[in-house]
Amino acid sequence: MKKQAIKQLTMTLLSVVLICYLVLQLALNVGDIVEIEHATYASAVKKTELKAFVFRNETVMTTSATGVNCFFFDDGERIRRDERVAITYSEARDANVQEQIKDINDKISVLEQSGISSGASTTDISKIDSIISGLMMDIIRAVDKNNLDKAIRSKEELTIQTNRRQALIMSRTDYKEQIKELEREKESLERTLTGASVTHRTSSAGYFYSVVDGYENSFTMDKLESLTISEYDALSELMPDQNLISSAVGKLVLTPEWYIVCEVDKRTASGFDQGRTYNFAFPYSAGTILGMRLVRTVSQTDLDRVLLVFTTREMPQGFNYSRTQTVELITSTYEGLRISVSALRKIDGETGVYAVDGNKIIFKRATVLCEENGYYICALPQDPNYPDRKDRAYVSRTQLSLYDAVISSGRNLYEGKILQ
Repeated sequence: MKKQAIKQLTMTLLSVVLICYLVLQLALNVGDIVEIEHATYASAVKKTELKAFVFRNETVMTTSATGVNCFFFDDGERIRRDERVAITYSEARDANVQEQIKDINDKISVLEQSGISSGASTTDISKIDSIISGLMMDIIRAVDKNNLDKAIRSKEELTIQTNRRQALIMSRTDYKEQIKELEREKESLERTLTGASVTHRTSSAGYFYSVVDGYENSFTMDKLESLTISEYDALSELMPDQNLISSAVGKLVLTPEWYIVCEVDKRTASGFDQGRTYNFAFPYSAGTILGMRLVRTVSQTDLDRVLLVFTTREMPQGFNYSRTQTVELITSTYEGLRISVSALRKIDGETGVYAVDGNKIIFKRATVLCEENGYYICALPQDPNYPDRKDRAYVSRTQLSLYDAVISSGRNLYEGKILQ
């Protein structure tokens, strides 16, 4: 019995030794295991968050009429003086009918622009197909960034281009019959409007907005001109004027210039130059980036606080003009090649990466511009024949280049090694 146990133990030990030997042989013969990634083009920005107050030159359109408001213009549309911008209906049913009429007018406008005889820029179907593809990509990108206003605007242009393509295929120049049918439908709806209504017209030209936030009498141009740090603090404590909101039918922004006011310390403020344009990203508006010019600074000798006043004339459609919002000052922009942090190495005092050329390992120098989320952005190699052309996709033998097969992980690596 004892001999049998010794025999079994011996066999077990021999089996373990054999398995270990086979594993060792497999490891020695399986070849070099490395992880490879490709250097791809990427861009990154460095941002500083700031609190901002928004000022615009506005006038509120008030009314004593009660009921349901129906608007004829979208927010941000440019309108003339004495323009009919809204109607207040005493009955909700009439307001619903008017909304249907507005939708019909929008459809008529699209069809009027869809005809080949309406000043189309091209009658080449292949070019129209290219425009349609571009618009579809714009819509996808806008939805991906949660910028639904931009997606809707692109959708209207996409409809126009699709209609033009259909008109070309069917050898017709316009949509007169469809427009006439829509006009008959509109006339039929207009005859059903029987309730009391009040029409609202503009007293001056400007940009119409249907929403009033109750701060229009506080964030004024007069306040901005004489703004002090104590007044700036008081603004942050203000509540919206509910009486103004309840009596308003909309507002006019009289000029395209609008302003933001941000607070920084004196040391930070010393790095800003009056008259210079700085780029801001607006998270409330899907990260829209606008260039804004520094027009004024406000400071006090006894306080380490400085107010920076920036302005722009850009008014993107669908932009969020919330009075108090977080903005991001873009301090630096980087463009280059993205690689994992683990791929960067320092060999003999030089920073670079191991890359695979065929089945051979080579070392290529790399200059790090910035680090972001576990990746480095490295400088693009410069073509010696075109030193001023940074947009050229130049492939260098000694510097990290676009689409290089970079080793991000591996053992016993050295330049000149042949991978098995």
